[in-house]
Amino acid sequence: MKNLFVSILLLAFAAVATAQNPYSSATVRAVHDGDSYKVAFTEKPDSVIWIRLYGVDAPEVRYPGVIPFDQPFGRAAADSVRKLIKGKHVLVDFKYRDVFDRPVCEVYLLSTINIQGESVPDTVSLAQHIVQQGWAWHRNEQRNAKGNKLLKNIQAYAKSQKVGLWGLKGRAIRPDTFRERFRPRG
Repeated sequence: MKNLFVSILLLAFAAVATAQNPYSSATVRAVHDGDSYKVAFTEKPDSVIWIRLYGVDAPEVRYPGVIPFDQPFGRAAADSVRKLIKGKHVLVDFKYRDVFDRPVCEVYLLSTINIQGESVPDTVSLAQHIVQQGWAWHRNEQRNAKGNKLLKNIQAYAKSQKVGLWGLKGRAIRPDTFRERFRPRG
């Protein structure tokens, strides 16, 4: 009985700690495209799941049975993100499940910055980074007006600098428009 009480107490403590810190540490195992990743959470390294990046929509990469060919700049965006995060530790903040029941999460890269000769831990929003590099469109998310405005401004700057897909001279097609071509008609 005493062990049961201690176990319940430890579970309650873990639940409170998790509620106070919504971020989970994970390792990126695979990158499908600019906004879809397979991650293994540190707490359960054998449990690997696909997540979708919150706040952005990246060009599509071929997905058999769904998307028959790559969207322009899809492979380049995926390769860029893959080089940046595959095999790296990230922080993941779950937001909601999408219509395909995938977890949609904010993802933060762990890095260090140098301040007066000292290395200081820092985090970088992956969504902000890939929009700034021109690898994705910002995507309005419910209940996130401040984040939507920031990503919209970052996208406008990337567009003005013609970086990434914005240098495509009229070939940049929003991913939702591209996906619409392959939806079954009723």
